[in-house]
Amino acid sequence: MRGAVLLLLIVLAACGAPATPLRPHLTLAWVSKSLGNPVFDHGRNGAITRARELSAAGLYTVEVITTGPASADAVEQTRVLDDLIARRVDGIAVSCNDPVACTEPINRAVAAGIPVMTWDSDAPESRRFTFLSIDNYAAGRVAGEMLARAIGGAGKVAVLTGAPGALNLEERVRGFRDAMAAYPEITIVAEVISNEDISRGVQGVEDVMQAHGDLRGWFFAGMWPLFADRGAMPLWEQAARAGRLKTVSFDTLPFQLTLLREGYLTALIGQHYWGWGYDSVQTLYDRVTRGTVFPPFIDTGMDVVTINNVEAMIRAWETNDFTAPLPPP
Repeated sequence: MRGAVLLLLIVLAACGAPATPLRPHLTLAWVSKSLGNPVFDHGRNGAITRARELSAAGLYTVEVITTGPASADAVEQTRVLDDLIARRVDGIAVSCNDPVACTEPINRAVAAGIPVMTWDSDAPESRRFTFLSIDNYAAGRVAGEMLARAIGGAGKVAVLTGAPGALNLEERVRGFRDAMAAYPEITIVAEVISNEDISRGVQGVEDVMQAHGDLRGWFFAGMWPLFADRGAMPLWEQAARAGRLKTVSFDTLPFQLTLLREGYLTALIGQHYWGWGYDSVQTLYDRVTRGTVFPPFIDTGMDVVTINNVEAMIRAWETNDFTAPLPPP
């Protein structure tokens, strides 16, 4: 191999090209829970951006593979991880659909010499070297407090979650339920499992609204049904517009900020989406090239958005500058 590189440099020199050493190539993989969920798009762009910056400024040419299953499917995600192991990538960052299903492929990757980190959703029993995320349990508790305050500490509420077994979602719901336990006059009457599918989320929300006409509140552990066109959830929309129903949802994407400003949503719990990709690529790079040791959990922090600070978050998206602290919610 060294002889081939030397021969190439001799040929380039003979042709008048500068005989600069070839830089080593790093291939890092960024794996989301699904390719069909738009919430991961911002993180994917962050991963690509950081790889380009590292390539331009560093000693390595850094390539990032952004991939994942078509839908939030734990078995298919396992196949994706095994494919990356077979390709001998240099590092993997993955958001796990299921902590148990993810553990063995992560361990196989580490055994093959490929460092693995998790982001957004963890596999804590695996050999991953760190987990980068919001504190989902704490965020679920904050969501519960915000909803309890909005409905005056009494009434029926419901929960919407995504793929069963996803640890980040389970922690959000656990935090929410623990917050609700402090309010004996609040009753959780339903839990909808959307499997991170927009249509299933819409149908589940409307079914609960039909069954419980006096429902006072919703906690959306993810924003899946909100991606649907306006008018797709008429019962939910009518109750929200009339002020009878309050909804606290995860995520602070621009379309959700519009819904909040228009009165459909009460509060939003935001994550640092760009950092899912940007910071994961940097973390993998540091681990692979320098052997940097990281703590088991890297807390990215959360944003809480209400009508009191929604304009500041809208400006952050418009300018793509999320560095300034938000005003109090």
